[in-house]
Amino acid sequence: MWNSVIGAFVVTAAIADVRWRRIPRWLTVAALVTGLVVHGFRGWMDFRSAAAAALLGFGAGLALFCLGAIGGGDLKLITALGAMLGVGLWAFAMEVAILASVAMALVQIIRRRVVLQTIRNVVTILKSWVTSGLRAHPVINVHNESLVRSPFAVAAAVGTLCALFR
Repeated sequence: MWNSVIGAFVVTAAIADVRWRRIPRWLTVAALVTGLVVHGFRGWMDFRSAAAAALLGFGAGLALFCLGAIGGGDLKLITALGAMLGVGLWAFAMEVAILASVAMALVQIIRRRVVLQTIRNVVTILKSWVTSGLRAHPVINVHNESLVRSPFAVAAAVGTLCALFR
C-alpha cells in the first residue's frame, strides 16, 4: 500500500512538472510529513532513515539550487522523497533519476541541435566558478527559459519507481 502512495506522489509531481513547470508546495510538504509520520509508526530505525534521507536530500538539493541547476520545487521533491523512501531506496532512486535526467537532457540537446552551444555553456559555467566562486551563473541557469530544460520530476519518478519495484 505504501509503495502505491509513493508511486502516486511521484507520478502526480511529474505530471505537474511537465504540465505547469511547477511542483505544488502542498504536494511536497504533504509527502514530507506523511513520509516521516509513516516511518515514525514503523519504528525508530525507519524514522531515522527517513529523516536522514530527507536531510541528505535537502542538503544536496540546496547545493544544486544555489548553483542554479534545479528549481525550488525540485529541491522540495528530493527532500520529500527522502522522507518517503528512507536512505537506501532514496539513494538508489536518485542514482537512477540522475541517469534518467542526463538521458533526457542529451535527447533534447541532440534533437534541438545545440550540442556545441551546450558544451560552450558548460565551459562558461566552469570558468565562472573558477573566477567568481561556486554560485549560479547569472544567465546560464534553470530560470533561463531559452535554454534546454527538462522536468526533473519525470526523472525522479523513473528513479523512484525503479527503486520501489526492483
